[in-house]
Amino acid sequence: MTSAQALINRLRQAGYRITPQRWAICTYLATSEQHPTAYQVYTDLVAQNPTISRATVYNTLNILRELGTLALIDLGDDHTHYETNLAPHLNLICQRCQRIVDQPATGLTPVLQTLLKQAGGFAPTTIQIQMLGLCVACQERSSSA
Repeated sequence: MTSAQALINRLRQAGYRITPQRWAICTYLATSEQHPTAYQVYTDLVAQNPTISRATVYNTLNILRELGTLALIDLGDDHTHYETNLAPHLNLICQRCQRIVDQPATGLTPVLQTLLKQAGGFAPTTIQIQMLGLCVACQERSSSA
C-alpha cells in the first residue's frame, strides 16, 4: 500500500498544490483497508472536512490515477474502485456484495515475469489479476437460503 506522504509527494512533484482537501484524500487512501469508490471517499471525508467537494475528490482521484499512484478496479455499472496497492496481487471480487480482497501473488510473480519477457518489452506499472466469485459471507447466505 502506498503511504499518504508518497501520494502527496507525487502530487507535489507533478506541480499540484497540496490543499487540506487533497491531504485528507491522500491520507484516507493510504489508511483505507477497502478499495473505495469515489463516492465512498467523499462520504467518509465530508463529515470531518465539510469544505471538501465531490469535484475535488473525483479530480484528485483522477490525477492520482494519471500519475500512476492509483489503480482502477472497474466492476461496471458505475462501480469503479480505487486502490493504492500496486504490488502484484490478486483481487478477489465477490459478485454479490462487490467486496474486494487483496491476495498476494508472490508465487505468480516469476510466471508473470516470464510472460512479460515473451511479450517483447512490455513494461507494466502494476499487475492485478481479478478473480470473481462469492465471498464466504455470501456463500453462507446462499446455503442458508
